Amino acid sequence: MNEADAPARVAGVIPPGEGEVIRAFGNAIQFKLTGSRTGGDLVLGLATAPPGSGAPPHVHHADDEVFIIVEGRYRVTIDGVTSEAGPGSVVYLPRGSAHSFQVLGPETGRHWVLLTPSGFERFYASAAEVFAAPGPTDRARLEAINAEHGVAFVGAPPA
Repeated sequence: MNEADAPARVAGVIPPGEGEVIRAFGNAIQFKLTGSRTGGDLVLGLATAPPGSGAPPHVHHADDEVFIIVEGRYRVTIDGVTSEAGPGSVVYLPRGSAHSFQVLGPETGRHWVLLTPSGFERFYASAAEVFAAPGPTDRARLEAINAEHGVAFVGAPPA
């Protein structure tokens, strides 16, 4: 690929209130940087997770993920090892690692989530459509979205 064909990278400052908020899996992520702005290199969002919520056990096969916890206490399980993490903690999840998290205690959790390369924003938006649909969660559709984006649930998919 020559330079003229490379995806654009757009420098700039993203103010605190800017960024699309997408809700899925009981959590919300305000996406501050997406692949359309980073040339496909990375995606960055500020996630908000209510007490008791989290992400079901899953694996990313196509991207590496980092959490930087800002508020709340989290239980994080990575490849069967469970740890607690609070504000200032960094959680590194290389592709292929099975992981999940849950917000502990009465406080809402907030964490930055960074994935490389980009694409997670499209996965999350597609999953949000499934959760927003009336009736029970369409597990078959969720599994198809996972397959399309290189994500796999470990165990039962979320209700």
